[in-house]
Amino acid sequence: MYIKKNSLGMLLQFQETPDSVIEHYLTPCLDRFEKFEPHIHAFIHEENRETRILRDIEALKRKFTDVNKPPLYGIPVAIKDLFHVDGFPTHAGSELPHTVLTGEEGSLIRSLREKGMWITGKTVTEEFAYGGLIPTRNPHNLNHTSGGSSAGSAAAVAAGICPVAVGTQTLRSISAPASFCGVVGFKPSKGRIPMDGVILLSPSFDTAGFFTQDLPSMEYVSAQLIPEWQEFQSDRKPVLGIPNGIYMNLMFDDVRTAFQEQVKKQEESGYKIKRVDMPWSDEFIYGDDMLRFVQGEMAIVHQALFEEYKDIYGLGVHNAITAGFGIDDMELERYRKGQISLRNDLSDIQEREAIDLWISPAQGGTAPLWGEQTGWAGMTAIWSYAGLPTISIPSMTVNDMPLGFQCIGSYGGDEELIYWSKQVSKALNPDYKTKGTKKS
Repeated sequence: MYIKKNSLGMLLQFQETPDSVIEHYLTPCLDRFEKFEPHIHAFIHEENRETRILRDIEALKRKFTDVNKPPLYGIPVAIKDLFHVDGFPTHAGSELPHTVLTGEEGSLIRSLREKGMWITGKTVTEEFAYGGLIPTRNPHNLNHTSGGSSAGSAAAVAAGICPVAVGTQTLRSISAPASFCGVVGFKPSKGRIPMDGVILLSPSFDTAGFFTQDLPSMEYVSAQLIPEWQEFQSDRKPVLGIPNGIYMNLMFDDVRTAFQEQVKKQEESGYKIKRVDMPWSDEFIYGDDMLRFVQGEMAIVHQALFEEYKDIYGLGVHNAITAGFGIDDMELERYRKGQISLRNDLSDIQEREAIDLWISPAQGGTAPLWGEQTGWAGMTAIWSYAGLPTISIPSMTVNDMPLGFQCIGSYGGDEELIYWSKQVSKALNPDYKTKGTKKS
């Protein structure tokens, strides 16, 4: 196992001596990178990485000379290689020339710099966040995948190389890696984080998010990096909802057993749980409409590049873009209207049933073997389609591999989601284990 603790839990100890934050993280970051990175392959190769980091830290100290440092001062962060970062080429997991992909930094990267963070490196992603074999291994077991497409970001946090990493999600790209690597993965509501300066896959889905090792760290980072964050508190337990229908069948039997045990623990802890008929059809959950939506928008995003470099695209991405060219504007517009309709329907149900959070496993199974698939969209895609915020909490071990407990909030209710997820997590048993590999 290549796991090390490296959360933000000690951060408050350094408020009066903020330069100690740099010293607290710098040496472990460099040491753990040297020790673990040759095995987990979380980062894009960078020549003279350590020299660049030391230079950046000296520039950080010169920039923030006041006693009162910004709230994230001295904290290292890893960035998924879909984000443009000044001084780094953008490859996006692709063989296309980086000169045609690299662009200017966007709002999120500028914000984390202004809050005092330093960049430990860019992390591995599947080709254009869609597909393709990647080198990243799961720090819990190198024979398994760390997920996709934010694989490198999740693995870097799980290995303790950095306490925070940035990723993106279209259908499952934060939730799956977080679940498989045993870290917290937060996908905010669609639109809460500006997506300028990012190579998009499907603009109607794509959302930036974060990985940390624990929920307090996630709350702290989100409060600093998500615009217009409002502190939320409540003196009651949230009401939890579980979808009826095929949704809860999209998992392996051992995962279902583990989840049922966790639901029982929630009930024993005083949580009210409702099983609710959902405003979607089983056919939509189980069908390919959401994938067609992604491929159709993908074709639009890549049209100009594809005309010139189509022979360089990997086979999976090439085929997806080609399929997307066959999806017309009327079909795409129907999907976009469906997003808003579903979002409103879910809001109505939550209000009518007094449900604060939806809950489910974050993935239908634990991490597949490396070289096979990198996750399943069944437990995550519908929430991404609706634009709702989701969080994967490290909560259980199945067949000696991590699996996340997923909480889903209301649209725009990101603050409530994280606050209540901290409550819900107290009733979860992270040492729960079950055996078996039967699939329903």
